[in-house]
This record gives sequence, structure tokens and C-alpha cells, in this order.
Amino acid sequence: MKRKLKCKRIQLLDDWSLRTKLYIMFIFCVLVPVVATNAVFYQSIKGQIEAKEQSRINEMQQRIRFNLRNSLDNSLYVSNFLYTDATLNRFMESKYNNQEDYYFAYYDMLSGNNLVRYYYSYQQVNQVTFYVDNDTFVNGGNFIKLNDEIRKSEWYQALMNTDDQMMIYSYFDKQQAEMSQTQGGRKVSLIRKLNYFGKQQVEKVLKVDLDYAFINKSFKNEGAGGKIYIVSNDRIIFSNDAQMNQARKPFHLMSAMGKDEGQSTELIPVVSENWQIIVRGEKLDFLTEIVDSRFNLLLLIIVNLLVPTLLIWLISRSLVHRVGRIATHLDQVKQEKFEVIVEPAGKDEIGSLTHSYNTMVIKIRNLIEIVFKGQVERQALELSKKQAELKALQSQVNPHFMFNTLETIRMRSLIKDEHETSDIIQKLALLLRQTINWGNDLVSIQDEIRFVESYLVIQQYRFGEKLQFVIDVTDAEILEMKIPKLTVLTFVENACIHGIEGGLNDGVVEVRFQKYNEQLHIVIQDTGVGMEKDKLELIRTMLLDPSLERLSELSSIGVMNAYIRLRMYFDERVQVSIDSERYKGTTIRIQIPLVQASQG
Repeated sequence: MKRKLKCKRIQLLDDWSLRTKLYIMFIFCVLVPVVATNAVFYQSIKGQIEAKEQSRINEMQQRIRFNLRNSLDNSLYVSNFLYTDATLNRFMESKYNNQEDYYFAYYDMLSGNNLVRYYYSYQQVNQVTFYVDNDTFVNGGNFIKLNDEIRKSEWYQALMNTDDQMMIYSYFDKQQAEMSQTQGGRKVSLIRKLNYFGKQQVEKVLKVDLDYAFINKSFKNEGAGGKIYIVSNDRIIFSNDAQMNQARKPFHLMSAMGKDEGQSTELIPVVSENWQIIVRGEKLDFLTEIVDSRFNLLLLIIVNLLVPTLLIWLISRSLVHRVGRIATHLDQVKQEKFEVIVEPAGKDEIGSLTHSYNTMVIKIRNLIEIVFKGQVERQALELSKKQAELKALQSQVNPHFMFNTLETIRMRSLIKDEHETSDIIQKLALLLRQTINWGNDLVSIQDEIRFVESYLVIQQYRFGEKLQFVIDVTDAEILEMKIPKLTVLTFVENACIHGIEGGLNDGVVEVRFQKYNEQLHIVIQDTGVGMEKDKLELIRTMLLDPSLERLSELSSIGVMNAYIRLRMYFDERVQVSIDSERYKGTTIRIQIPLVQASQG
């Protein structure tokens, strides 16, 4: 009975016409698999193109962020150097009887400070200008008298309306745009109040204009493949869009550009505000290769209608063989083996799929090589940058020049019977020599106390009775324990500069070393101005997860840098806590296991 049913089914197939069977074979053996395969292929290509485009945009954003950060860091370096220059400050604070005295003082200052004239010229800085409220000044060079017209300017009003001591500001200088045919009127400036040396006799403002044309050119060099916009407070300050780069016209507004759902936005902190890096990619065309495959599909339909069943069987065999070969290689892809199919691929859809697979594998190989190579280069560049920063922190000036200069000043002080000044200069020279000649990074607490005491004596010489200090060691064994060099000095320096120096009243700095519950306790306490709650919370948050990459979030990195060094040397078992109250002072407590501190 079962055999009869089977024979009837086969006979039913035999009764169908050849065209019907070819249609059926075409629909179920060719059309349906090809449509399904092309759909999967289309989604695969679409996903790959989208992922590649997103990767390209991410790499573009990384390059933009690095170049932008490099330009801003150079400007900040120039600004910080000028901000702490004592010779420059004395020149701006002094009063002059006539223009002749002013010019003599001006050239004397330049002869000892080449930074004002030359340094910024190769730091991606267009102009450095000092605005000084000193009636005895003569306008010229980098120094301008601070008058009512300047006080009414847009950038000055912005600085006065913020609580920050330094800000980045972009604006359009209409007067310069009318006078200059090349530079235009767009400006991006780093502006800060010059109040590093405490109470000011005259108001001083430093404005560092970034080289707008140079920075904007770097974005133009990004080329095609999308539009780049650097936005500050809705102003498009840099872009590779030619319509946005008309330097003789004011900045365009990003809100006027409309929304783009496909755009990629990234925030980058810049001094006192956050800039946006916005990248709008080009529209992607996923159908190009699919359209090419349509002609092969039509050709395959014609062939299947004309050739006999044997040819269909051969084609089916060919399809099964090549699809199986592709499946085998795709399984190897899962194991991260990107092997090219070297056998003949053919010119039909499977052949196109094979070529696309080979193209994909080659591109993946190249992409892996590019990404890996780029990552190695970025890591090497980051390491070089960190090494340069460490070298700059350890010695920002030539040591021999500095020591010879200090010795010359000390000898002249002795000749003039200024023994107190001579002693302080000698202590300063010894302290700097110990600091620059780094040697072993671990020192005994006795040596660290010697550094701290020398530093506080020098600060006491500066502030007089305004600063008092106490150093207390409860146990003589503590003096032989070892800690990273200059860590305690970093906290003491922070207490003097940010605590005592900023206050109007007298202050006291206390440094105590004691043993308690198998822990070495180091307490640095000051009676200075304290910290704002938001800044205190930021530091406490960073103490929970410290890292070198997050140091840029703080305006002063000394405390966090010292904490990271302590964690590195004591296997992250060190504990640091900070308590501060506005206008009452700050207390820092460091706890180190006695066993580790004794071993060093």
C-alpha cells in the first residue's frame, strides 16, 4: 500500500510539464534561496558599511579631539608661564615718571624675558596681549593700557561676568575684519586675570589669541566624507564646511543648521566650558552592489528557462559547492581566521558574494592593521607626552642657569649685607637642587620633613607673620620610614598657595606624623580659605577612582598626582581623606600601613 502511494507521488511529478517543473525548481531552488541570500547579504553589507562609517567617524573625532587638545594645551602652557612670571608682573605693577623710564624698563624686561617676544610664535598662538590699568604705560607691542573702550568690549565684559579666573571665549572682531583682508575678524582667545602674586596694585588681564587660521586649516584637511563642526555656546567656531569658514563674517549658529538624526556629538571640556565636536556623515548607499547583482539574476533566469534539467542539476551542484565553501570560510571568521577564498568564484550571485567576502576579509585585515597601528602610535604618542610632561614638571628651566643665577643673586646680597635674603636664597637653591636631582623616588620621612621645612621657611619669608607653621613627629621611628619623594611637600604647597595665600588673615599650616592602630597617620592642616563644596565633592569623587586620564578634570593636579603615586608604591592600601570648610581651612589625612611604610 505504501509503495503504491509513493509511486503515485512520483507519477504525479512525471505528469507535470517541463515548464511547470522548471518554474517550480526555479522558484523553490533558485529564486527563493537567491532572494533570501541577497537579503542576508544586503543586511550584512549594510551593517558592515554602517559599522565602518561609525568607526571612521570615531577615528575622525579622536583625531579632532587630539589636535584640538594639543592646540589648547600649547596656549594654556604659554598662558601659565606668563601668569607666574615675576619679572613681567613687576614691570606691569611699576609706575614710570616719563616715557623714557618706561622704555628702559620695557627693554630691560624683554632682555631677561624672551618669552613675551618669541615663545608664543611657534605654539599655535597668534597674539599675546597684556591689558594693564597703568596710566604710565605707553601702548605698543604686547602691552595695552586698560581704558574704558576696552572695558566695554565683548570679551572683557564676559570675563568680568564670570567667577572663573580664566576662560576661553570666541567672538567676532568687526574692526579687525574691516582692517585685515587676510585674517578676518573671528577670534578664539584664552583670557585670564593676572592675580597670581596676590594683591594687585593695578588691574592686569592676559589675552592669548589662538592661531585661528592654523587650527581651522587642520579641520579642512580632514577632507570629504562628512561635515565637522566645533561648537561653543551654539557658535560654530571651527569647521571643514566652506560656508561656515568665511572669516570676515561673524560665527554661524549651530541651531540655525537644523537637526540631523545621523550626526555624532561628543563633548570636550575646554577650560571654563564644554565644546561640542559634531560630525555629520554622508548619506550611505547600500543598494549599489545589489543593483549590479540584479543583472546576473536576470541572466540566471534566462539560462534556467532554456537549458535542460541536467544543466539545472549542474548549476545546483555548483551552487551547493560554492555556498558550502563560503559557509566554511565564514565559520573560520567566527574563529577570527580571515582567509581569502582562492578558488575560482564564478560570475553569478554566489561569485559576487565570494568576491564581496574576499573584499570584506581584505578590508577587515587592513582595518585591523590600521586600527592596531593607530593604537600603537597613539599609545607611543601618549607615552611621549606623559614623559614630556614629567620632564617639564621636574625641570622647566635649565638647572645650571637657574643655580648660577641664584648664586649670583646671593653673592650680591652678601656684598650689600643683606644676610637674611642671602640665607633664604641659599635655602631655595638647596631645595630646588634636591627637587631637580630626582634620584630615588623613595625618601625617608626625615628627608621629606627637611624639604617641607625648607619650603615653609621660604614661604614664611614671603608672607612674614601671615604664615606660621608647626611640624610634629610623635615617634622617632617614624623618621626612618619611607614615602614617595615630595608627596607631603605637594600637600603643604597646596595648603600655602590655595589656602593661606588666598586669604586676608594670618594662617597656620600644621604637619603631624604619628602611629595609630598599625597605621602611619600624616595630617596636613591649614587655617586658610578652604574649598567650595562642589570642588571638594569633585576631588572626593576622583579619590574613589583615581587615574592619570582624569587629571585634566582638575585645575590643579598636584594633590591627585601625589595620591596616585602613594597608591602605586603602597599597593593601593593607602587612604587619603579631605575635609574642608569655606573660610575655616582644609585638613588632609593620609593613612599608610606601618609594615609597608617601614619596608619602603
